[in-house]
Amino acid sequence: MVFRPLGCLTLVAFLSTPALAQNVTTSQGITLTVRGIVNATFFAQDATFGIGNGQKANYVTGERNRWVHGGDARNSRVTFALAGPEVSKGWRGNATVELDFFGAFASGGAYGNQQPQPRLRLAYADLTNGRTTLRIGQDWDLLLGNIPVSTSHIAFPLGHGSAGFVGWRFTQVRLMKTLSRPGAAATTRVQVAMLSGSWNNGPGLDVGFNSGEAGTPQFEGRFDYSTTKWSGYLVAHTDTKATPGKDLNSYMVELGANTTRGDLSLQGNAYIGKGMAHHISQIVQFGDLKGWGAWAQVGYTLNPKWSVWGFYGTDRPDSTNLANNAITDANAVAIAVAARRFSSWTFAPMVRYKPAGPYSVGLEWLHNEVQVGPAGTKIRTGNQVALSTRYDF
Repeated sequence: MVFRPLGCLTLVAFLSTPALAQNVTTSQGITLTVRGIVNATFFAQDATFGIGNGQKANYVTGERNRWVHGGDARNSRVTFALAGPEVSKGWRGNATVELDFFGAFASGGAYGNQQPQPRLRLAYADLTNGRTTLRIGQDWDLLLGNIPVSTSHIAFPLGHGSAGFVGWRFTQVRLMKTLSRPGAAATTRVQVAMLSGSWNNGPGLDVGFNSGEAGTPQFEGRFDYSTTKWSGYLVAHTDTKATPGKDLNSYMVELGANTTRGDLSLQGNAYIGKGMAHHISQIVQFGDLKGWGAWAQVGYTLNPKWSVWGFYGTDRPDSTNLANNAITDANAVAIAVAARRFSSWTFAPMVRYKPAGPYSVGLEWLHNEVQVGPAGTKIRTGNQVALSTRYDF
């Protein structure tokens, strides 16, 4: 008990002392860098959305007869990057761990929305000499390319599952190699990866294995090309799921590019594939389903602090495949033909204020339309207006 006043005084003195920037090292000579995002959104919407509401909203799952509102801070994240000493001549061991707050809420009822729980996003270790890197752990797959600029949709970007944006995180073994020589006018890089299998049925790992884990691993290859004016990438994917009755073979080919010319920036990508809902494509419908998707975003800087952005994208499952195959949702529940999503498109303009430094604030409007069966005869529409602040550190 006698130490409590002294402890309190020490804590007050510590909190009142200005923090000084410093490098943190461990006993093994590992340098730790902490970075992340503080992000909060106040939103109003006139529909229920998937993959979820608030900062997860992408495609309409149900229309509402009145607007609802809420707040969301789950995009906030922290990343720990560890840079190690040489483990062999010219080779270093590095690692990254990243968390955000899109885990389950701590409870329901009056207090649940204010207590989101953390989830693991990334956890991988690298062995690298600067031009060649071997990565083992959980990271984004190679389909993750250009990411739409947004102050509200960060962890689940605009178009994720609804408008041509694809990709997800998997445990993997990846090899990355820079082909171009140092100082070359164009940088070229190749990557190959073997990822753990995935599908929507079965609990996975601790108490069993799902069809993706019982099938073949996922395999991907990627080629990147970039100059000072533009960059582009080409990705190919294949895997097999051991689904009941017959194996389900999946594939995807994706092409993306971006460029910035003065005050104008443009980016986007397009894909064509089959059976790729585990990468959040095809409006998140699991089955032997073909389809394509594409998105583009244009941004224009009005002055050093203000900019405007416009996003448009679409996801188009093949209507014949969708009508004739067994399709389930993300919870492995069969989707009746009358409720299947035959197409989706999203339009999202944004005005952003970003002065010099880490702070920005944006006002964004997301409009989505989904055609549902049979044969896309019904249209669901939904809107979300979001005011968000973002602080990068």
